[in-house]
Amino acid sequence: MSLNKTLDRLFDEIRREAKRNPDFADRLDAVLQRHDSRRDVSDEVLEDVAQDDPAPAVSTPTKSKKSKPAAPQASEPIAALGGLAAEINPAGLYRKGGEEGLASALADQDLGALRALVAEHNLDPSGVTPSLTRDELAAHIVSQAQRRAERDEKMFDY
Repeated sequence: MSLNKTLDRLFDEIRREAKRNPDFADRLDAVLQRHDSRRDVSDEVLEDVAQDDPAPAVSTPTKSKKSKPAAPQASEPIAALGGLAAEINPAGLYRKGGEEGLASALADQDLGALRALVAEHNLDPSGVTPSLTRDELAAHIVSQAQRRAERDEKMFDY
């Protein structure tokens, strides 16, 4: 199946779920409203996208109207934390700097940032991290990053 067809099917499923499930629709809307792009998009592009949008926009938010979000909770995406935590890719850092490189990047992060990192990168498939201390959680992240890096190395070794 082509990428375009796959993307069409994915977004169709998201639209259907948003129609069926108001909570899901609310969460999608909240994620999109909280998105604070780091890219400077020209007014021409914004106008072009607004013209392509079949649904009339109630209001077009501008960067000056955006307010700072409330303090993020551990369940919110790591990007909402800002700073260094938003730039941490555990598997990538592990591949580049090894265990020590990743551990030093995690050393500056508090427990909430580490929990958000785990949630953002799905590093707790078995659900063991809620009871871990900050240091145990950092060790868990390093361990999961190592597993992913090894898996990826095998997967792309051809």
